[in-house]
This record gives sequence, C-alpha cells and structure tokens, in this order.
Amino acid sequence: MLKAPDFAAVRVAAGTLKNPLLASLALDPRKDFTPDELAVVAVVVSPRLRALRDQRGVANSQVMQAGLLPNPQLSYLIDRPAGNSGITGLVTAQTLGLGWELTSLLGRSDRIAGAKATAGALDLDIAWQEWQVAQDVRLRAFRVLSLGARLPFLRTIEKDLAENLVASRKGFDRHLYLGAGLVAMASAWRQAQADRLASEQALADDQATLRLVLNLPSDSVLPLRAETESIGLQNMADADGWLAGLETRRLDLVALRLGYESQEAGLRAAVRAQFPKIGLNFSRANDTSNVRTNGFGLTVDLPLFDRNQAGIAAAEATRRALFDEYVVRVAEARSEVAEGLARIARVRAQLDAVETALPELKQRADAANHALADGAIDAASARTAQADWSTQQVEQLRLRQDFFELHVALEIASGRPGAATANPPEKSR
Repeated sequence: MLKAPDFAAVRVAAGTLKNPLLASLALDPRKDFTPDELAVVAVVVSPRLRALRDQRGVANSQVMQAGLLPNPQLSYLIDRPAGNSGITGLVTAQTLGLGWELTSLLGRSDRIAGAKATAGALDLDIAWQEWQVAQDVRLRAFRVLSLGARLPFLRTIEKDLAENLVASRKGFDRHLYLGAGLVAMASAWRQAQADRLASEQALADDQATLRLVLNLPSDSVLPLRAETESIGLQNMADADGWLAGLETRRLDLVALRLGYESQEAGLRAAVRAQFPKIGLNFSRANDTSNVRTNGFGLTVDLPLFDRNQAGIAAAEATRRALFDEYVVRVAEARSEVAEGLARIARVRAQLDAVETALPELKQRADAANHALADGAIDAASARTAQADWSTQQVEQLRLRQDFFELHVALEIASGRPGAATANPPEKSR
C-alpha cells in the first residue's frame, strides 16, 4: 500500500533544493502547500525524478573512467634445458618484460573534457526535467483550485436552468410557452449539465495526477491551499526582453551545447585515435648459457586497414546532428515565445471584456431578486438573471486559468521563471 511521504523530511529537503530555476522554500509545517510550494514538494518526492538523479553517479564514474590510463603489462618467461644435449653448465633461461602503450596519452585530455561536458549536460537536463515537473504540478494545482471555485457556480447555473425548464414545461402544458422556447431551454440545461460533469471529471483527473506525482494514496486529501499573494508580472509587450539571452536561460539548450562540446571532444579523440598504437617495452633476460641482457623494444601498429575511419565518421555525424537539433530547438523556442505573447494579449483582452461586464450583470441579478421579492417579475426571470451573472463569473475564472497557464507556458518557452501569477493584474482604468 502506498504511504504518504514524510512531509517533515520533505520540508527540510525543500529548504536545501539546488536548481537554477527553482528557489528553495522554507515551508510552514502548520499549513498546507500553495501551488508554488507544492511544485517544489513534487520535485523532492517524485520517484521518477529520484531515478533520474541517480544517473549522476553513472556520469561521475564515466568522468573517472575517462581519466584512467591503461595498466602496464608485466611478463615473465622461463626456458629450462631439456633432453641430453651433451652440453654441461646450462642454466634456466629467464625473461622479465615490462610494456606500456604510449598512445593512450594522446586522447586522454579530450576524453576527460568530453566526459565532463556529458556530466554537465546531464546535470542541466535533470534540472530542466525537475522544472518541467514543477511547472506541471503548479499548473495542475492551480487548475484544481480554479475548478473548485468554478464548480459551485456551475451547479447553481444547472440548478437554475433545471428549475426554469420545469416551470417552462408547465407553461407549455398550459399553452403559455412555444415549443421552440422549451427546446432552447432544454438544450441550455443539458449544456450546463455537461459543463458541470466535465469540470468534475477534470477536477478528479488533476487530483489523481497530483496524488501520483506526490506519491500519495489515491484516497488522501491533497495538502493544497490557495495563493494569498500574487507575483508581479513582467512586461508582456517586450518581446525582445523575453527573447534576449534565451539560449543561456533555457537549460535544455545549454545542455545541448554541452552535448555538442562533448561530441567535439569525442571527435578530436577519434581523430587522434587514428595514429598507430605505439608500445614501449623493457626487458631483462638471460639465456641457457647464463648470458645476461637488458633489452628495449618498440611496437608500432601499421595502419594499413583500420585508421579509425568508422569512429571518426560516427563522431562527425553525431556532432552535426547535435548542432542541427540545437538550431531547430532555438528556433522553436523563439517561435513559442512570440506565439505565447500573442495568445496572452488575446486572453487579457477577453478577460478585460468579461470583467467590464460583471458589475452590470451583478446589478441586474440583484435588481431581479428585489423585483422577485416585490412580485414584479416571475421566478424564472430572476433565475435567468442570476444564471447570466454566474455564467460570466465562470467565464472569468476560466479565463484567469487560461491566463495563468499561458504565462507558465511562456516561462517554459523563455526559460525565465517567476513571471506567472495565479491572480492576473487588474486592467488599467
């Protein structure tokens, strides 16, 4: 059975988190987590991220391996005289040899540089993956809060439309309503019911995903609370500001550059590996007549067939592929930033229009309730006015959610954290 993580230990780990895009947080043990705090908690407890961080040990061992030189070779041979040779005074011949491959020094610095670049790229890739998980949890946490705030309005709208439909059917039976109006009212009620059911399903799905990421049992209550403060938004209209330095902020792009540097070092090592292998040997020996000798030898491979052509070609192809991928990823990132800014501007305009209409709809709903109390209008008209106001509030909450999600997408595309807020600023008057 899945057990909830030890949040006391999680709070300690969250305070020491090291990620260039995620700030460590001091979490209050007396309170549930805000979406930003829950994002950091997810990075700490996620089993997938823990497995990813374990790969650092493999990368570090590869750096160590790249710096190791081949062992020298020690050999010892003996030859004992055998048979009746007729020669007296013979002794056992012995040969002691020591050899080592000199060319292993040629590519050592390149191998170390390549392994270090690979380890650095892995660190950045892990940090980028951690940020992706944190942003996804942040989005889902805010979506849970947003859907939770919308559902009461959706249920009210559905209830009011259902009551109006019942009243309209009675009026139709008395020949007070036309059939077309009754059909339209039934369609509106079915749509309201579908919206409520879809929102409940979306809420359940996001809650289940958050529990899975946080390693929580499926029947547990999410430790989530709403934000109390909003984060100040940066200038959305300044596209150049969002694009400037993008290649150095996006950790995945920096990791690709390090991967290219690693492959560049690998290519240099492959080129140097085409030089023939050279072995240096020292020996000390005596023959069967006990004549002692000291020897020196040199062995050189003749590169008639294998000059490491395949290794060089593979390294060049990999380097070219990494460069092309980097160019494509940079272009995609710049396009995503430009598109994100345009979509944010459109949603901001829609949100302004909705917020402009809300006060008037609220006044109409209040006036309808007063008129109903005075007997000036019927209950159906009052419920319709109330449903119009509730519908507009639901639209406001939906646009606020879109607004927040677009800002998070812009953060990811630009590699600039801290631009999104769950509470978009009031429009200028």
